Amino acid sequence: MGQHIGGTGPFGELPEEGRPANRRRLWIAGAIAVPVLLAGAIPSPYVVERPGPVVDALGEVTVDDQAEPVVSFPEAKTYPTSGTLNLLTVQILGSPDQRRSWLSLLPAIFDPSQRIAPLTDFFREGETSDDRDAQNTALMASSQTTAAAAAFRQIGADVGVVLTVAEVADGSAADGVLQPGDRLVTLDGDAIESFAMLREGTIAAGESGQLRLGIERDGEARDVELSPTIPEGGDEPLIGATVATDFELPSEVDFSLEDIGGPSAGMVFSLAMYDRLTPGELLDGITVSGTGTMTDTGEVGPIGGLEQKMWAASRAESDLFLMPLGNCADVPDRVPDGLRVAPVASLAEAIDAVSAAASGSSPAGLERCGAEVAARTGTP
Repeated sequence: MGQHIGGTGPFGELPEEGRPANRRRLWIAGAIAVPVLLAGAIPSPYVVERPGPVVDALGEVTVDDQAEPVVSFPEAKTYPTSGTLNLLTVQILGSPDQRRSWLSLLPAIFDPSQRIAPLTDFFREGETSDDRDAQNTALMASSQTTAAAAAFRQIGADVGVVLTVAEVADGSAADGVLQPGDRLVTLDGDAIESFAMLREGTIAAGESGQLRLGIERDGEARDVELSPTIPEGGDEPLIGATVATDFELPSEVDFSLEDIGGPSAGMVFSLAMYDRLTPGELLDGITVSGTGTMTDTGEVGPIGGLEQKMWAASRAESDLFLMPLGNCADVPDRVPDGLRVAPVASLAEAIDAVSAAASGSSPAGLERCGAEVAARTGTP
C-alpha cells in the first residue's frame, strides 16, 4: 500500500492543501486576539457612570453589624410613617489612579443606564480618588445639616444660623479686618439670618461702599468695617473670606449612612425628616425616589447623573420620581417606561407632589420643563 501524505480522520483522508488553511485560520484568530488583549490592558481616559445603591431614607441600614435608622431624632417627638423614600446614588467606575481599560468600556455602550464620560468630568488635574472621596464626604455632612434646617423651617420651627470665618485671603478686603474663627453676627445692625443675606449685603455695598459687620471674636463682641472688592476676572464684589455655615437646630438629628457622599440627597433627607416630624403619613405606603440638593431655606438645586438616577428609580419600582426643576435641560430623550417624573423647585413643591401621588392624583410632570421636553420624551 502506498503511503498517505497528510492525515486521516473519520471522514477519510485530509487533503494536504487543508493544512495551510488551518494555519491561516490560526493566524487570523491571533491577529484578532492581540488587539483585544491590548484593549483589555491599555488604560483609557474615560470612566463609566452608572446607577449606584438605592437607600430608603425612612428605613434602616447596617452599621457595625447593627441595624440603625438612616435618620433619627433622639429628642424630638416623631410620628409613624409608611412607604419607601429612596435616595439615589451614582457609581463612577474608574479614576486617575485606577483607570478603566478600553475593553471594560464596551458593556456601557449597550446599556442605556450607563454613560461613558471623560475623567475630566469628575476629577480635576492632580486630584485622586481619595481627594474626591474626602470632598464628597464633607459635602454629604454639610447637606445633611442643611436639609435638617430646611425641614425644621418647613414645620415652622426656629433655626439659628452661625456664620464663621474659615479663611481670609491675603490682600483681600477682609485681610487685617477679619480672622479665622470670627463669628459673623450682624450686618449693618441687623441679625444675619442666612449666608444669602450676607451675600446680598456684600453686593449692595458694592466696591466703593462700606460693609459694617458685628462679629464675635474670642467671646468678645466688636464692630468692623470693610470695603468689598471685585476680584480680577470676577463680576461681583467679595469680602475675601471663606465663610462656613452652621445651624442651631431645635433638636438633634442623627444620620447613619456610610460610603455615600455628595450633596444630592439633600431633598430626600428633608422629606424624610418632614415626614417623621409631622402627624400623618406623607407617602401613605407608596414608593418615592428622588434627588436634588437642598438649601436651608428650602430651595431644591440641580445635581449630576440625572439619567442614571432615573434608571435607578425605575428599577426600584418607584411610584414617583422627584427631580430638580433646574435639571430640565438634562432630561434624556429616553425616560424609562412607566416612570412618573415630577420636577420640583422647593421642598414645599416636593411635599405637594408626594401628597398628590399618595392620594391617587397626578402631580405636575415633565410639562413643567416645557412643551419641547414633554414632546421629546413622549410625556402627555
